[in-house]
Amino acid sequence: MPHNFELHGSYTYWISRLASVMRESFNAALKDAGVSWPQWMALNCLHHRQAQTPAALAECLGVDRSAITRLLDRLADKGLVVRDHDDGDRRSIRVSLTAVGSDKMTAIDAAARQHQSNFLSHLPATEVRAFKGNLQKLLRAGGVETATVWRSLD
Repeated sequence: MPHNFELHGSYTYWISRLASVMRESFNAALKDAGVSWPQWMALNCLHHRQAQTPAALAECLGVDRSAITRLLDRLADKGLVVRDHDDGDRRSIRVSLTAVGSDKMTAIDAAARQHQSNFLSHLPATEVRAFKGNLQKLLRAGGVETATVWRSLD
């Protein structure tokens, strides 16, 4: 067994490379829509009602809460989201899509679905299911539980 661990023997490298390739190929559709990858993820969580507060949005995206404020500022500047204070608690902020943001997400959802299909079409259905299961196992090993959320989308 070799003493050195070469980069191309690293699953982390290849998983990162795949994620990068997939993200970059989807960026064309996002560029046409005028949003970035992080902005799309936030809009998607809001559009599909997975989050309605900045804290829930951070949880949905798996990012630090401090990054959410800047992200929401950019989306608000583009007229895609609004932030409203809860009448009962002024400290509580609710985030929602504007009509423009909702319309944009409907179009981007179709592009996202097609983009994913383009990649997964290279695998037979049984391998797609196995790939999904293996991703879930690896994420679980890293402390990320996906089964409840991902299962509900099947």
